Amino acid sequence: MARMNVIFKDELLAEIRELVPVRQRSEFIEDAVRKRLALLRQERAVRAAFGAWPDQDRPSPEEEIRQSREGWAERQGRFGTEADG
Repeated sequence: MARMNVIFKDELLAEIRELVPVRQRSEFIEDAVRKRLALLRQERAVRAAFGAWPDQDRPSPEEEIRQSREGWAERQGRFGTEADG
């Protein structure tokens, strides 16, 4: 574990002090940072993948969804459902 000094705007720090108990503040801030980092990783992955799936020779998204649903319905009919038991 490591320590880090950070600077908060006065209003934000006041709200943290008001809402988060003293012994839970580090965990609260770690959790917030983890969530924000997850979003940043997702954004980076989206930017990296942008354009990786070409539109040429592909049906519209609506058509792909319809085809996928039809395939699912066929598989359900072929294998039955758990309720058919």
